[in-house]
Amino acid sequence: MNVFLHRLWCSFCLMLGNQDSLIRYLLPIINYIKPNYLPGSFGAKVLSAEIKTQDMLYLHLKVSKRWPGFIAGQHISLTFNRKGRWLSRTFSLCSSTALWQKHQEVKLCCKIHKNGAFTPLLATVKTDDKLNISVASGGFVWQKIPQSTTFIAAGSGITPIAAMLLSQDHWSSPVTLIYRVKDASNAALLSELQTLASQQPLFSINLSQSHTESAADFASKVASLALTQQYYICGPAPFMQAIHHALITTGVSKDCIHQEQFGLPAPSLSSDDITKIQATFVRGGVAQNILMAKGLSLLQGAEQGGLQASFGCRMGVCFQCVCQKVSGQVRDIRSGVLSGHGEEQIQLCISQPVSELVIQL
Repeated sequence: MNVFLHRLWCSFCLMLGNQDSLIRYLLPIINYIKPNYLPGSFGAKVLSAEIKTQDMLYLHLKVSKRWPGFIAGQHISLTFNRKGRWLSRTFSLCSSTALWQKHQEVKLCCKIHKNGAFTPLLATVKTDDKLNISVASGGFVWQKIPQSTTFIAAGSGITPIAAMLLSQDHWSSPVTLIYRVKDASNAALLSELQTLASQQPLFSINLSQSHTESAADFASKVASLALTQQYYICGPAPFMQAIHHALITTGVSKDCIHQEQFGLPAPSLSSDDITKIQATFVRGGVAQNILMAKGLSLLQGAEQGGLQASFGCRMGVCFQCVCQKVSGQVRDIRSGVLSGHGEEQIQLCISQPVSELVIQL
């Protein structure tokens, strides 16, 4: 009976506001009263925000007691409001699980991209500012801990690996961290990991600096290391590909390699995805026709066509890009669910064109 009533309520909300919850439909009004409220997220207060290395921001957050916690190696979506616009990006947690369990606190280490849309604004947050975080997710976690393990990280890829290492209480086999950096002075979380190595005899760090060791020499060194029972690697795409190839060439089974890529490459599009569909965007009575690929979101297609549309998080969370579809059909990128062919509200950032469209901005 409860399931039936829940479905009935969701259907009513969809009929009324094209959202499965009236809270989302009324979010602009709620945010006028409570600017930092975001449904489905958890509040976080900034305890400190500090640039410790050249381009890495260290965030220390006090998180709502309602937050269910995390497994070391997982990531969260960090969201904040700037001038009425919701901005969101995913980051791996870099602190130990004990810090959350004892004090309801977590830490993030975020690389600041000078030309980025999110991280330069994130670098302006101050102590006591309010942010929002999602539930933790991801399967890049340390398994079979009694086995000997080698961790290999580069750049921001150190963050989930640091969380795994700092969260470990019981060490029963050797663990090695191979950390590839530009130079030691810009190595994020190095001091915390060096302290751990000084306290734990089964853990050692091998630091590789790119200004003194070439990428080819580094890959050769990895291939020449004594084999361990499992490998965890994380870093930029070219780094990941090179290390994975070096390990496989050495004779490591792919089942022993666990990896999480930092900065996913753009997915390749099938021949169907690059088929062009016309979308007509109407603003202030003026129509603009844009021929866009089916594999793109409506927001991406509009931007490629030179049209400036409102947006926020670009992932379907903030509802800043909601607009009215007059006609045509779209697909929800997240779920694959198809819309109807008539008038309804849609979100540009998570909708792909299925047929010719008319959209009122």
